[in-house]
Amino acid sequence: MARMTKPPDDTGRVILGLDAAERAERRRQLLLDTALEMFATAGFAGTTIEALCQTALVGNKAFYEHFRNKEECYVALLQRCTERTFTRVVEAIPHDDVDEETTTRALVGALAHALTDDPRVSIVTFGVAGGITVRIDKLRRENRRGASSLVVSTWERSGDDLPENVGAIALAVIGGLFGLIGDELDRVDYRPDPSAVDELITNMGDFVLAVRRGMH
Repeated sequence: MARMTKPPDDTGRVILGLDAAERAERRRQLLLDTALEMFATAGFAGTTIEALCQTALVGNKAFYEHFRNKEECYVALLQRCTERTFTRVVEAIPHDDVDEETTTRALVGALAHALTDDPRVSIVTFGVAGGITVRIDKLRRENRRGASSLVVSTWERSGDDLPENVGAIALAVIGGLFGLIGDELDRVDYRPDPSAVDELITNMGDFVLAVRRGMH
């Protein structure tokens, strides 16, 4: 396994208005931006560190300052995609006292758009960029459990008595929602048109609301 390379101690230098830490973070984000494109098009197995660095116009040494290997880069990219998706969903939670159906449709709409507006994000998130490792697959499952916690907290806002196995139900709902999104993206080769996304959001909302009715 490649070892992390310690970056040079130039913290006192300011170049183009950026100090060393800011320049390092800019390189890291550039590498992740490039990784998003390459993993989505060439796949995990088909992307090499050398090609990634050449495309990003970043030296191999800079890559190893941030990531130990290609898998760690993919993990960081997946985490970034997940965090941005969760942010969009949380921001969609209505602040007013609205009914549960309105809240549900707002949340599934935000989730659908977060995963379909940029086809590359959906490819990385759903792990279809071939050659995914056990560690990456485990992280994807952990992210789904995190999403299910958000579902539970949304249901708790209703004030209803929830079943003891609500966590398992929420996890199944997340799996179902991701299944609907994945099937639709696969059907249209990861390039859905607006009308297809609207129909997808309707189906996702109907699914979640049907589950909720079964819990009463």
